[in-house]
Amino acid sequence: MLKYPVFCAVELTFDCLAVMPGGIPFLHYLSVRRCHPMRIAIAVLFSAALLAGCASEVRERIASNYGRVGAAAIRQGDWDTARRAFARVTVNADLAELPAARRALAHYEYGRSLGVTCYFDRAEEELKTAFELDKQAGQPLYLSLVELARLNLDQGKYSQSAAYFERAIPLLEAAGVAKEAPMGYADILEEYARTLSGMGRTADAQLSVGRATTLRKGVPG
Repeated sequence: MLKYPVFCAVELTFDCLAVMPGGIPFLHYLSVRRCHPMRIAIAVLFSAALLAGCASEVRERIASNYGRVGAAAIRQGDWDTARRAFARVTVNADLAELPAARRALAHYEYGRSLGVTCYFDRAEEELKTAFELDKQAGQPLYLSLVELARLNLDQGKYSQSAAYFERAIPLLEAAGVAKEAPMGYADILEEYARTLSGMGRTADAQLSVGRATTLRKGVPG
């Protein structure tokens, strides 16, 4: 005589596309016939792992969808919509534990949109988060540094702005941005010059403007 009932099949199906309000996936149990308790425990653990995977997939899909909304809003100059969209991107990207590089981009765009819409303190937090995630991912660090410099320049915080510019510019030089994107780099140098002027560093500001002018003259048309 068998001491325990014969292990029976536990029929489980998962549908990652089926979601409750709020985007939370739910689990369909088709049937669970009379089983050994250990078998049920294993099935429950397995189902929990699959459910976590489904939740991650849903969060990633939500992040991607709102990312497209945010990017379209930026192209249209609608920074309020962009800010709200990228807020959702960052939440879902972080919950889904997406790769650091993708999360860095989400926090960077959220920080930019916060800054443009004058949420300065929160913008700085998001841009610093983007910087740390870029560092973790081995990505270029100058994007977040330049935005942090601009954020402080817009608030008239010249010394803080200069500190960020002076961290970013050597990285930009090393990356060859002056050659690859001379007009964009000229813009950055002119913004740096404005920062230096605000600090009373007139001679340094003139040097930065001169470099920017040289870059612009070297661009055909």
